Amino acid sequence: MKVALVCQSLLLSRALKSFLGDVVVPYKQCDFVISDKKIELDKPIFYISSTEGNLIIPFSKSSLFIELDKFFQHLLLLQGNVDDMMPHAKNTHALEEKITALTEKFRTDLIQTIRGYYGN
Repeated sequence: MKVALVCQSLLLSRALKSFLGDVVVPYKQCDFVISDKKIELDKPIFYISSTEGNLIIPFSKSSLFIELDKFFQHLLLLQGNVDDMMPHAKNTHALEEKITALTEKFRTDLIQTIRGYYGN
């Protein structure tokens, strides 16, 4: 999830930057925009307000993340990208098999090296 901030309130903008850290990116790179004002953009808007919106002021860091996650999951469902964002079970299983094989090979080589060193 990547968000851009378009806030009138400097205090809200700074608080969001502090809470979200690396999640905040420039507008062109974002998945959606967080704003405290009604605006028209070509990207989805997560609206924060004291009376209505996706999140009501005052809010906590945890409530912010919960509501942002709900909003983002809803966007993914609408766009049909849920499968693209989650690894497929088949690919995950193949990766696990490769890791297991590499680990077993390393274990075998390590045991042979130790036995060779101690002469067993």
